[in-house]
Amino acid sequence: MATLPSGVTAATLQLTDALAGVAERLAQSTVQVRDTRRGGRGGGPAGAGSGVVWRADGVVVTNAHVVRDARRVVVELTDGRTFDAEVTRVDPRRDLAALRLDALHLPAARVGDPASLRAGQLVVAVGHPWGVRNALVAGVVHAAGHRGGHWVKADLRLAPGNSGGPLADAWGRVVGVNAMIVRGLAYAVPSDAVERFVRGGAAGARRSAAGSAAA
Repeated sequence: MATLPSGVTAATLQLTDALAGVAERLAQSTVQVRDTRRGGRGGGPAGAGSGVVWRADGVVVTNAHVVRDARRVVVELTDGRTFDAEVTRVDPRRDLAALRLDALHLPAARVGDPASLRAGQLVVAVGHPWGVRNALVAGVVHAAGHRGGHWVKADLRLAPGNSGGPLADAWGRVVGVNAMIVRGLAYAVPSDAVERFVRGGAAGARRSAAGSAAA
């Protein structure tokens, strides 16, 4: 039996393995969303961000500001496949956009209940900050529900490229879609609000601008 490093317990290793497993599962349903224009910051594609496969039949959710004014939206899956995406719905107030891909049997995210979140609970985010694919960051819930002003607020470090990616609980269930950073806190749209939006419960004009500070 291998000897554990000094100061490392079996429980610590179990937690590490569990987080690695959560990251792998979340990465399967996390996509990169970009348009084909060049000249964005850092020389990358303008409007680059992340997204979540919300339905296996080709529905992807991202932030409205990620696809704002995009001429052609391209979605890249974790397995490297790329699809042209149609922006089918936008809610600028909640900074959400729904995309449609011509694809079936996609690895849809497991959706959790944001109402069950408590302050201090572990959460993780996966995205593509600064072009780094499927990077994971971990933190804790700061506030949720009415205490969060109808946002899930988390104390974790996001960066440009995380916008539109998943915020998940310790079991890998998506409890929000990351949207912006305010005073160092990550703000995510709760997954129940995202679900209503996907089902058509939130009105919005196609390709409207979102007035938020992007992650």
